[in-house]
Amino acid sequence: MEYRTEEEQVAALKQWWKDNGNSLIIGIGLALAVVFGWKMYQQNVENTKNAASVLYQQLLEVALGPNATTESQASVSFIANKLKTEYQDTEYATFAAMFLAKNAIAEKDLDSAATELRWILDKNPETSLTPLVKARLARVLDRLGNQQEALALLDTKSAGTYTALYLEIKGDIYHRAGDNEQAKASYLEAYKAMKESGVQRPMLSLKMADLGISEEGA
Repeated sequence: MEYRTEEEQVAALKQWWKDNGNSLIIGIGLALAVVFGWKMYQQNVENTKNAASVLYQQLLEVALGPNATTESQASVSFIANKLKTEYQDTEYATFAAMFLAKNAIAEKDLDSAATELRWILDKNPETSLTPLVKARLARVLDRLGNQQEALALLDTKSAGTYTALYLEIKGDIYHRAGDNEQAKASYLEAYKAMKESGVQRPMLSLKMADLGISEEGA
């Protein structure tokens, strides 16, 4: 439509603003809210990660520092549990739980170790550390006498670069259970997976030799 006079153009603009102005303002407001909301969310995530990182650094300093003592373990547990409760969605909470599990294994407290490793899988079931956590939990469960549960964790379809490790642990479980045939089969598969991936597993050769498996015939 062409307007013959400037007055008609101004009148048309006023009418358009009357019809659409509120919607335009609301749309701009919503767009700005989304942008600023996203930026605030990203900043909050970054702040949370930074705070968790500082706590985890404190944990390492207390646990591994030159002044570390047996009494330091109470502080380590306190910091680790703080990470797990207040920063459970960060990778540092996973690191803290793995640290607690490692300490529990060293103290032969396998039940506590299993609890920490299960916590990781429950809270963060799909992370880059998941295959490693499953491997460690399988070893702990084997020591606790839960062989079937341990073997169920060692699904090589989702193991990725941990395939050789999973198969080796399977062999260990079968060997400890006295099933040498299954142990041999698992070790042979582990050896083949190791060769294909190029990942070195020095102990595997010793375990194979202990069962009379020759690397040349593998």
